[in-house]
Amino acid sequence: MSSAEAQRFVEVVTQTTESIKAQGKFDSDAFASELAAAEKTLAGETLRWMVGKEIKITAKGDVYGRKWDVDSYETILDSVLEREYQKNLIYQAVKEGSTSVRDISEKIGLELGRISYLLADLEKTNKVEFTGMKDRIPVFAVL
Repeated sequence: MSSAEAQRFVEVVTQTTESIKAQGKFDSDAFASELAAAEKTLAGETLRWMVGKEIKITAKGDVYGRKWDVDSYETILDSVLEREYQKNLIYQAVKEGSTSVRDISEKIGLELGRISYLLADLEKTNKVEFTGMKDRIPVFAVL
């Protein structure tokens, strides 16, 4: 590394460190739901399965013998993990008392249609259940 490159590296590290310090201490309580959803996603079977199959599928191929390039596989992995994280965010919201699709949307910021779609998946896997209607609005609870 040249002297100029080393100097630039030090500048970037210094700027980054100062920016982080200026933001102050991380308030984990303010992000408790998001952190719980992330932990549940990382501990889930889906991630273990996808990561466990990556080398086999990219090196030897899938069940049809087709080898996947790493970028394609990781694009799908990112998509699957985003979906799992969103499902876990919805689960956390319901667990914390948001019972309608609109309440969940206000808490986590996802679109109503996406929440409805993922709630159906959570129902199929017995994570949440439809408990009835309240003022003509579907109500959900965790199992």
